[in-house]
Amino acid sequence: MLAVGLGQAGTKIADLFIGWEMKQPVKCFNAIAVNTAKSDLMGLKNIPMENRVLIGETAVKGHGVGANNKLGAEIAMEEIDVILGAIDRMTKSDLDAFLLIAAGGGGTGSGAIPVVARHLKELYDEPVYALFILPAEAEGDIYTLNAARSLKTLIGEVDGTFLVDNGAFLRYGESVKEAYDRINAEIVRRIGLLARAGEATSHAKVGEVVVDASEVLNTIGRGGITSVGYAQEAIEKRARGKHTFLDDLGKATRVISIVKRAVRGKLTLPCDYTTAERALVLFAGPPVYMTRKGLDKARQWLEGEIAGSEVRAGDYPNPKADFLAAVVALSGVTESQRLKELFERAARAQERIKEVAEEGRRRFEELFEEAEDIEPLF
Repeated sequence: MLAVGLGQAGTKIADLFIGWEMKQPVKCFNAIAVNTAKSDLMGLKNIPMENRVLIGETAVKGHGVGANNKLGAEIAMEEIDVILGAIDRMTKSDLDAFLLIAAGGGGTGSGAIPVVARHLKELYDEPVYALFILPAEAEGDIYTLNAARSLKTLIGEVDGTFLVDNGAFLRYGESVKEAYDRINAEIVRRIGLLARAGEATSHAKVGEVVVDASEVLNTIGRGGITSVGYAQEAIEKRARGKHTFLDDLGKATRVISIVKRAVRGKLTLPCDYTTAERALVLFAGPPVYMTRKGLDKARQWLEGEIAGSEVRAGDYPNPKADFLAAVVALSGVTESQRLKELFERAARAQERIKEVAEEGRRRFEELFEEAEDIEPLF
């Protein structure tokens, strides 16, 4: 998968994907970073310098576009050949998909992501997914409006959209940097594990039940919104490596329990998970804990919970893992109070902006009416 980070937050998350990738037994990600702010690009740690792309040098001279996502979209359209050239240099014959990453509240990322998505869909056969970050309510009206405007445009340009609500993961008392660093790490853990569906850590460690890239596409890549759940628990040291026939029932029960917690816990987008049309479950941990019975039971349970009947399940064995984890992608969700509130707030913000602009024009005209008798210089 090729991750394309756009804007400040998008490039940071793409950079984290590469840092996380370095620690994994199987390599799944390459990444490029695209931004209008030179200092943000220079601050990345893991993406090679040759894969960092500065755009808008003429327009904003490397200082970013602030929260002006219309300007961000204009710059992306003007320099789309530069962006596509960098992407083309990174594409390989075994590429499964593109993952475009951006925060909805900012300027460069939210402006550029639908532009880049549209051109990638025109040029490549591989699916294009979006990872789109919604601003927390406290971030203000302009960020909310940016996100709503960008998301409305983006949805029709990609094969599927992962939504992450910053507000759902904020903790009281944290600094902004601490909060966003933690949220970004959570995003990378969930999406990074999901991207490993079907990948074996070695020839001897193929999963009990394998889901491959085509099944991910059939779950996520049919349009709409995807929310992702995650749960994990540590493996007791004294239990690691032990396996008997009598353990099987207990292991199956453990798989089901972790999958349920992933679905009913904190989702990347708060939503009514029962409205999902499709779902994919990936269970990860040491091979000795992989059980077909547990995955089958978990899949059957989820089939009975969601509106649709398409549930795929597989495992990702990792002999070195000291935990068991489940990541669940819930696709085609149709009920999200958080998303509804975001669009309603954005509509109100847009109306207020129009009212303020109209009032400004009225006052300007009144001011010059009072100056009718003053002679101009020329």
